[in-house]
Amino acid sequence: MAWMRPTDAVYVAAPLLVLALIRRHGRLLLALTAGLAAGAVDWVIEAYTDHGGLGQRLAEASRIQGGLGWQIAVDDQLRSLGGRALCRPCTGSMPHPLVTAWWFVLPVLAGLALVVAFRARRPSRTVVPLACATTAALPYLFMIGYAAPRFLQPAYALLAIPVADALWHLVRTPRGTWRPVAAALVALGLAGHLAVQLAVLQGAVARNTESRRDWDRTAGALHRLGVRPPCLLTGHEAIPIGYYTGCSSGATSGHNENTTVADVLRTADRLPVAHISPAGGTAPRYARTWPVHRISDLDVRVAPAP
Repeated sequence: MAWMRPTDAVYVAAPLLVLALIRRHGRLLLALTAGLAAGAVDWVIEAYTDHGGLGQRLAEASRIQGGLGWQIAVDDQLRSLGGRALCRPCTGSMPHPLVTAWWFVLPVLAGLALVVAFRARRPSRTVVPLACATTAALPYLFMIGYAAPRFLQPAYALLAIPVADALWHLVRTPRGTWRPVAAALVALGLAGHLAVQLAVLQGAVARNTESRRDWDRTAGALHRLGVRPPCLLTGHEAIPIGYYTGCSSGATSGHNENTTVADVLRTADRLPVAHISPAGGTAPRYARTWPVHRISDLDVRVAPAP
């Protein structure tokens, strides 16, 4: 985790570090700190070579996320459960209650697992994953202004350990015999959960398949308009359409900002450049005089040939 997202790794490891300090477990503390350092070293070096220092990189990362700080994103995470890979901005109605019900059942089962663990006098095997799941989820529930289901996957994976323990306790007696009614209810609940997740998956696959067909059709139309590699696309869905077209993508504002208006215009002097906007949408000032072509539900403004 530290190789890919060092800050997330710190959140997950925080309870383990506290535990190692409390119990004065030197080997565990050494293993944790060495693992975090080894994973993050490339990221830290890159911060100084490419981003002006560690503080600057963290500040820039916060800016790109819209500013990290106290922001309640619980409702955003709920909206994302309907199959949205990225919920930014996270608007629209909530998914059907059947889609989000498991999200509320999960902490209840985790609490039950905690009770079971204390009664069995083996709390650490439940408290540790619960604590790590909580610290892993905190920044994505209360410090970021948008959501994506993948953000909470580490927390879900950690919660699965005590939740499985709780479900096993529900269906088995202390003597090891089955509780038929409880076992049937748990099996029914799991089957219902899988059915709901399958429906969400099918909907997500259908939407993504249609989007990719649209991007492919748009790319073909852009090629017919003379926008061929090497080229540059800006505007609405420029990144995925650019991938299908074989063009670079540019944004002069927003969280994907990577160029300036002056750079876009300089590029248009030597390469094909097009701006994409929803049909009837307003184009940026630099593209308003470019010829407009309607492609499906998009307005494509192509810069005059250099």
